[in-house]
Amino acid sequence: MAYLSQIQGEMLKDSNTILEEFIDAGFKTYDEIRSYISGYGFEGEIVNQKIESLSGGEKNTLQLAKVAASKANVLLLDEPTSHLDTYSQIALEKAIEDYKGAILMISHDFYSVVNGMDYVLIIDDKTIRKMSMRKFRQMIYASHFNKDYLEAEQNKKAVEMKIELALKNTDFESAKVLVDELEELIKLL
Repeated sequence: MAYLSQIQGEMLKDSNTILEEFIDAGFKTYDEIRSYISGYGFEGEIVNQKIESLSGGEKNTLQLAKVAASKANVLLLDEPTSHLDTYSQIALEKAIEDYKGAILMISHDFYSVVNGMDYVLIIDDKTIRKMSMRKFRQMIYASHFNKDYLEAEQNKKAVEMKIELALKNTDFESAKVLVDELEELIKLL
């Protein structure tokens, strides 16, 4: 089991450099560490910086990289999106998607829950109820957005998938047309 704390000092030693932190985590060489953490946006000389000099978002991303590198088959994530910028949130979603074990995430970030989890446990007034992602989305969208938002969001997701496929097939002309379509859909949101 591995744990990502919302209190960054619980997992990272401020006096360590990023490289030292990952040597302590079991990596064998600096090249192995550099290769691994580049996927989390840590490249170049930043890897020699002390943990204490990093921003809150960088520390959270580093914790995520460290937890994801563990051999744990259960991850406990306590408010993992705290302090994260957009790039780091995307890295978190990708790490969650690629993770092969079970994840228990405590979060108030509806977007990350919707994009990363299989189901939700709602804790309300001393009761716990399990909810499918479909019902959870509908509940969130109904309380935060107008009725057409869910449909527009689904259309946007479909176009994003078509863009990804077009790029994968190096069909840049179709991708450009789809990007224009996506921009129009985003304006509606």
